[in-house]
Amino acid sequence: MAVVAHVVLNGVSPAEYDSIRAEAGWLERTPDGGMAHLTWWVGTDCHNVDAWESEAAFAAFGADRLGPAMAKLGINVEPNVTFHAAHEVFLPKAVILA
Repeated sequence: MAVVAHVVLNGVSPAEYDSIRAEAGWLERTPDGGMAHLTWWVGTDCHNVDAWESEAAFAAFGADRLGPAMAKLGINVEPNVTFHAAHEVFLPKAVILA
């Protein structure tokens, strides 16, 4: 079942986020089960909303790519993740604005 994940990385700057994204290779290799990704900041906290095919797909990305990327970069922030069942995921076209 598709899920929406709200991920908060407290105190992660835009430059740190860009480094994490590059190290994890999100733009170059779409994660298995990853459908959509949006990012913004509230104060110093990085917020992300993702659509995933399942919580398991998100967990695999976290274990195999996100976690190792953050560790390699020395960014020791525990992601705060809240999952919601997706009622609908509509993706009319793929666009990267980064």
